[in-house]
Amino acid sequence: MYRITYLIIIISLFTSCDEKDGQEIDFTTIEKKKIQLNFAMREMISTTQCKNIEGTDYLFRFIDYQSQQKPQALEIINLTSERVEKIINFPMEGPNAFDGLVNFHVHNFDSIFFHNEAFPLTFYLTDTSKVIKQKWEIEDMEIGAGWSANSAPFLIDDRLYFHSFSTQSFYPDEQDFIENEFLSYLHLRTGAITPISSVDFPKIFKENFRNGKWFPWSESPILHHYNNKMFVGFMMSPEVTSIKEGQTEKIKLEISQSKLAVPVSIDINDYASNFYSLIGNSQLSKIIYDPYRKKLIRLFKRSIEIGENEDRESVYYRSKFDLLFFDLNGKLVATLELPKNKINPSVIIPTEKGLLINTDNPFNPENHEDYLEFNHISIDNLQ
Repeated sequence: MYRITYLIIIISLFTSCDEKDGQEIDFTTIEKKKIQLNFAMREMISTTQCKNIEGTDYLFRFIDYQSQQKPQALEIINLTSERVEKIINFPMEGPNAFDGLVNFHVHNFDSIFFHNEAFPLTFYLTDTSKVIKQKWEIEDMEIGAGWSANSAPFLIDDRLYFHSFSTQSFYPDEQDFIENEFLSYLHLRTGAITPISSVDFPKIFKENFRNGKWFPWSESPILHHYNNKMFVGFMMSPEVTSIKEGQTEKIKLEISQSKLAVPVSIDINDYASNFYSLIGNSQLSKIIYDPYRKKLIRLFKRSIEIGENEDRESVYYRSKFDLLFFDLNGKLVATLELPKNKINPSVIIPTEKGLLINTDNPFNPENHEDYLEFNHISIDNLQ
């Protein structure tokens, strides 16, 4: 009897923690944006970047070299005029070839950076003319760069920061993997690669890894930057590391345990099992800094049941998502429940009015494949 009562108390404590998720914000649409797409770029794209250039907001969408539809294409969308301005196809063969591009960063129209994955790791500097202005081919064959949309490179001063990994550990099945640096920068003037040792894998990641448990495909950090400040986080940890001018600060976010990724005891080389665990379980994802309200936002994906024969490409978009808003001390100040099957969480852009959220979800009955569509939602009541 006492054990049952104790168990009920513990469950209620965890439940109450989950219920007190700060102020609840209503999903209130201010306006909608609808942008006509070029036929060649209709496929779902997760690798994106939003950038204000000379007073105009642009959305850049990139398709990597593995695409069967339009490999190595960069689409430039003017969000202000709501139109596609240009699609640039980067050649994979010939004297001006870009080899196996997996990620990108737009600094401005004269400085666009790309990199491949490895063997050898190569960085390219180009512009909208797609002429290679500079190329850095890294001699160390043991350094690779990540392809994840959540780990895209970014430029601060003359340093291009990127998610780095050891090519000896594509699948981290050795204990020394967890001691490797995962964030480095390319010094544009010298071409040198410098690892950053002030950030490392979360303690929970290391402890579970040593004990034979694994967070599927979560060895990649989640990176975000705003001006000269960067943020580093992971799916399984409530901590976010902020780095500015070499100074590192740990921010512990107020997040209940139920919102963190769960370790599993499965073969880390078993693609199917890792996929179902990653997509099926709840997890933290994207980090966004909102400069207008000075808040950190984290995307939370709830757990879902996955059918055995369900399409792997689209099942993620069937998940239920929430946005969690934190002040810069880590206090949870608000939550926003996003409508199910209505949004694409890969594109969430803070604006003066609120948030611009992409609605191109394969399960959205209002979705039009000829258009890129957004809901502009209000978060004025965020305190």
